Amino acid sequence: MCGRFAFNGEQLPEILAAQLPEIEPNYNISPQDDVHCIWVENNVHKITPMKWGFRPSWSKRGTMEPINARIESVSEKPIFRDSFEKRRCLIPASGWYEWKATPNGKVPFYHRLADNQPLLFAGIYDEWNDSNDSKQTFCILTTDSDITISHIHQRMPLIVPNSSVEEWLNFGTIESSNTLFEVYPVDRKVNSTTAKGLELTHPIRTLFD
Repeated sequence: MCGRFAFNGEQLPEILAAQLPEIEPNYNISPQDDVHCIWVENNVHKITPMKWGFRPSWSKRGTMEPINARIESVSEKPIFRDSFEKRRCLIPASGWYEWKATPNGKVPFYHRLADNQPLLFAGIYDEWNDSNDSKQTFCILTTDSDITISHIHQRMPLIVPNSSVEEWLNFGTIESSNTLFEVYPVDRKVNSTTAKGLELTHPIRTLFD
């Protein structure tokens, strides 16, 4: 799964042209946070804040709001199916966190591209309304982890390469690509959702190094 990630607020795709908003860096994005997502409306690319925690348009307030969906089954499950067919999005990120059980307890690991370039996670979204509220919500699609990082967690965000941005948004397809990752332990301060600084992504040594 992907339950926390980071974004420095910069390096957005060129498809957004002059629509680039100012995005405050957040190095510990958590479920229920508002996150800038890229989507298409009437053939125009947009980037707007959406709440992380998927709520389909037909659901009642207070029902479960999943943060992830498996790419292998997203087209089959009723809660996700319509959005996968019609409302796909991209979530800009700098990296993401996963936790690994060790002799010293669970240790958070930060995952990023080896060249530290920005990432685009595949996602789906929907718009939920009632008489008092309206919001766009999203979830991140996940896939089997790359073999080089599967020792940390068996699942990872589905990453859309720059060459597949249009294909994903318009058709839900992604070209295969060779991606090199870097993963390393970080401070347990990331366990607190109130911690947001860049230092959360810095590597630390551990007793099992």
